Amino acid sequence: MKKTTLIATTILLLGTTLTVNAGDFTIGAGGASFKTPYKGFKDNNGPLFFIEYEGEDFSVGSSGAHYRFLGNDDTPLSLYATLTSVGSEFKSKDSKYFAGMKDRDMSVDLGISAVYRVGDAGELSASLLHDVAGAYKGFFADVSYSHAIELGNFAVLSPSAGLSFLSKDYVDYYYGVRANEATATRTAYKGEATVTPYVGYDVMVPVSDQWSLFHSTSYSWLGSKIKNSSIVDRDNTWATTLGVAYTF
Repeated sequence: MKKTTLIATTILLLGTTLTVNAGDFTIGAGGASFKTPYKGFKDNNGPLFFIEYEGEDFSVGSSGAHYRFLGNDDTPLSLYATLTSVGSEFKSKDSKYFAGMKDRDMSVDLGISAVYRVGDAGELSASLLHDVAGAYKGFFADVSYSHAIELGNFAVLSPSAGLSFLSKDYVDYYYGVRANEATATRTAYKGEATVTPYVGYDVMVPVSDQWSLFHSTSYSWLGSKIKNSSIVDRDNTWATTLGVAYTF
């Protein structure tokens, strides 16, 4: 499993607290620590690097590429065409419990995202995505609420909570064990659709007009259709990041 893929998915679910204007680029670097649900998974820490661009109606970065085709910064509702990845690949070498299994590929997901700004009370976000690269070949849906809270002039705290719907194809591809992959210690498992709730927060601390410190954490509760897999030994996952960003 690529660490950067998992971290990008975390950023996708949490959003970002970096405040930028149209036409701004942001580069960032830091570190990340995470825990996957897979048995014996190696390397739970790693570096984090990203570059993002924020235009008036187009943005691209850690959470994918987004083009706004309805709404603007002054309307409560905005609709976006979104290209991203929500499926993290893994290799048979990533865990001894994967030995003999076929590698799972990273997904490329295309769909629609919506953001509804509830005045000063935060934002409601939703997305419906479909894997167009032929990895899990199914759907991924998400709905969440976030609210940016200014902590004086010191920092911006953005707590969030949401639900992700993972289609049967998604769960079976990333957590299933095919009949020809089954062993005496790894039983065959057919995944089914499930819902995964999560909570998290982002913190952004401006250091200057261009420099910021950032930190994010997310925690997810896994549905029973994931927990019951013979390659899974946890009922939760978490990830946290810390770093510095420069906007220009």
